[in-house]
Amino acid sequence: MTFARLVLAAASNDTLPDPQSWSLPPRPTALAIAQYYMTNIYSLYPAFSETSLYSVLDQAYMTQDRYIKDHDYWLVYMVLAIGSMAQSQTSQDEHYANGLHFVAEALQYADGALMPGHVAQIRSLILLTQYSMLDPAHFDSWHLIGFTCRAVIDLGLHQDPPPRANA
Repeated sequence: MTFARLVLAAASNDTLPDPQSWSLPPRPTALAIAQYYMTNIYSLYPAFSETSLYSVLDQAYMTQDRYIKDHDYWLVYMVLAIGSMAQSQTSQDEHYANGLHFVAEALQYADGALMPGHVAQIRSLILLTQYSMLDPAHFDSWHLIGFTCRAVIDLGLHQDPPPRANA
């Protein structure tokens, strides 16, 4: 059992739709959702660089010569899921359904994105926690907050950097 499977088993509530029949939306739609995320959520919780998001989005829409890591796919799909879910007014609307599909797609890359010992794990956990706060029916945000805090402490990111020696 991987760390990602442990996190998802502990924090999952309801099942998500099958990700096999869903992919990235048209590029203008994805850019609009990403911009909504950047304007309304990223400005409060910046967990990655804006440049990296748009760079990965560009690579995802390239038809050839693309090599995207699992944690980068996770970034794109989770930003799309959070951006869609944040625009949702009810669990019956199109934004909610899109958010569910995007998060289901992202979960295919969970093992690579939530791999312990990497800073990308923190970013991935923060994104999953943000999503869980918008969709508590599918994920338990308190468990995810706990996993995220433990990962930050394990990597030592909670400490101030050591003072520089004057050389």
